[in-house]
Amino acid sequence: MLTNQTIDPNQTGQPKPFILFRPFVMVWHWLVPPTQAHKDRQSPAARWAAWISVTTFCALTMGLAIYYARPAYNVYQDWQADKMVEESRQMAEDGQIVNAVFKAQEAVKIAPENINAIRLNTEFLTAMRRPEAIYFLDKLDQSGKTELKDKQTRVKALMNLNREKEAASLLEEVLAEDPSNTFSMKLAEEVWGSSQKNTILLKTLKSYAEKHPEDAAHSLRLARVQSESADAAERAEGMRRAWEIASSKDALGLQALEFINSFEVLPPDISNRLIEKLRSHPKATGWHIASALTRQLRLDPAQKTSLVQEAVQLAQGKSREDLVPIIRWLVEQQQGLQVLALVSEQEAIAYQPLLENYLTALTMLQRFEDLERLVKDPKIDAILNQSVSAFYRAHLAFVMRKPAEEVRSALILAKNAADMERRGELCMKIAEYAEARGHADIAEDAYKSAAMNPRTDRLGYQGLIRATEANENTEGMLEAASEAVRRWPDDPVYTERFLYANLLTGRQLELTLHESLKLLEARPEDHFRRLLTALSHWRLMDYNAATPLLQNMDISRLSAGQKAMFAAIARDSVADNAAQAARDVINSIEARARMLPEERASLARASR
Repeated sequence: MLTNQTIDPNQTGQPKPFILFRPFVMVWHWLVPPTQAHKDRQSPAARWAAWISVTTFCALTMGLAIYYARPAYNVYQDWQADKMVEESRQMAEDGQIVNAVFKAQEAVKIAPENINAIRLNTEFLTAMRRPEAIYFLDKLDQSGKTELKDKQTRVKALMNLNREKEAASLLEEVLAEDPSNTFSMKLAEEVWGSSQKNTILLKTLKSYAEKHPEDAAHSLRLARVQSESADAAERAEGMRRAWEIASSKDALGLQALEFINSFEVLPPDISNRLIEKLRSHPKATGWHIASALTRQLRLDPAQKTSLVQEAVQLAQGKSREDLVPIIRWLVEQQQGLQVLALVSEQEAIAYQPLLENYLTALTMLQRFEDLERLVKDPKIDAILNQSVSAFYRAHLAFVMRKPAEEVRSALILAKNAADMERRGELCMKIAEYAEARGHADIAEDAYKSAAMNPRTDRLGYQGLIRATEANENTEGMLEAASEAVRRWPDDPVYTERFLYANLLTGRQLELTLHESLKLLEARPEDHFRRLLTALSHWRLMDYNAATPLLQNMDISRLSAGQKAMFAAIARDSVADNAAQAARDVINSIEARARMLPEERASLARASR
C-alpha cells in the first residue's frame, strides 16, 4: 500500500499529463525532484546522473552560445545595416544628400561585409568623385556579388580618377554582357570620343540588333548612336531606322518621332513629314502639337498669323495638361493677348503651369499692377513653388524699377530657392536673367548650380564659362572649362576655352601648344585659333613662330581681352612695325572694357 500511494499530496485528484508529455515530465522530475519525498526516494546514482546531466546541458548551452554569438551578432548588425541603407536611400530621394551619405557610412561601419551597404557607398562615393569608391568596388568583387550595375559604377569611378583606358576596357565587357542597357549607352558617350564610339559601340550595337530584330527599343538606341557618326552613310542609316520605328502607333513610335524632332535642321520634305506625324500620332500630346507648330513656323515665318490662329483653335476644349504647351508656345510668340483670352485668371490660379505662363503674359503686356497683385497674393504664393515665386518677385522688382540692391537680393533669394528645390531649368533661367541685367556674379553662381543638374549640365557649363569670364574670374573659368572638356572632349568650343585659360595662367604650355596646332590644322583661317597658337609660342618665348600668325588677322572678331593679348604678342614680335601694331590694337580697345586680370596685365605691358 505504501508503494502505491501518491507521494505528492498536491497531485491528489489532479489529472495526469497528456500522454505524449509524460516521458518529459518523468525526466524533469528525475532531474529536479518536485518534492522532498521525491528527493528522498532518489538513489545516489540517480542524483549524480542528474547533476552530471544538468552540468553537461548548461556547459553545452554556454558553449553553443559562445560559438554562435558572433554569427548571431553579425545577423543583427546586417539587419541594422539594411535598415540604415533603406533610410539612406529615402533621404537621398528627399534631397537630404549629406545626411544620406553619413547614414550610408554608418551602415558600412557597423556591418563592413553587408553587400547593400557596400554597394550604396560605391554609388555615393562615385557621385562625389572620391577615390575611396574603388576600395568598396573591390570589396564587392572579393565577395563575388558584383552585378552589372556595379561594373557600370566602376566605369564611372575610373573616369573620375582619369583612368580612361581601364574604363574603356571595362565598358567593352559591360556592353558585351548587356548591349541594350540604356545606362551603358550614356557611359559610352562619356568614355569614348566620336571615333571610338562609332567603331566599338556601333559594332556591339549592330551585332545585337542583327540577332534581335524584334527589339525595337534597341533599334532606336542604335539609331541615336548612328546619327552622331562622322560617316554620312551611318547617319543616313540611323535616320532610316528611326523613321521605320516612327511608323508604329505605339509609345515607342512617338519616341522615335521625338528623336527625329531633336534635329534643329532638317530638309523641308522631312520636316513636312515630321509635322504631319507629330500632329496625327494617336499618342501625341499638346507638347508634340507645339513642336509641330514651331517647326512649321521655322519653315515658313510668313505663316505666323495663321499658325497663331490655328493654335488658338487647337487650344479650345483641351485639357489643362495639353493646354499648357500651346499656351507656352503662344507666350514664346509674344501673343500675350491671346493667352489672356484663352485662360482666365481663375483658371490660371487653379493650375500652376498655366499660372506661370499667365504671369509671363501679364509682364509681356506691361500689366504690372495685376502682376504685383497676383505675385503678392498669399494664395498665389502657396500655389507657386517657392523658387518660382521668388523669381517672379525678383522680376517684379526689376520691372517696377526698384533699387538695384533690392533686385539683387531678390535674385539671390530666387537662386537659393531653386538650389534647394534642385530645379536646373529655373537656375538656367535665373542665370540668363541675371546675366542680361548685369549681375554677373549671381549669374555665375546660378550657372554653377545648373551645371550640377544632369538635365542642364551642358548648357550650364556654357553659361558658367561665359559668366566667369565676364566676372573676371580666370581660375573659375579654367575649372569650368577643364570639367567641360573632360565631359565632352569632342566639343571644340570647350577645348578652345580650356586652352586659352591654360595659356593665360601659364599652365601645361607644351601640351597646350600641341593641342592648339591640332585645332589650327583643322581650321587654318579661324582667327581665335591663330591667336591661341601665337599665344602658345609667345608663352614659350618663340617670337619667330608667333609673329607670322598675327599677320592679316581680323581683330574685330576678338574680344577686348583677346585684343590685349594680341597687342602683347605684337609688342614682343620680331616685326619691324611691332610697336605701332601694338598701339593700333590698344587704341581699338574701349577704356572700360571688361577683361580677365591676366589680359589686363598684358595690356599694361603692351602699353609701355
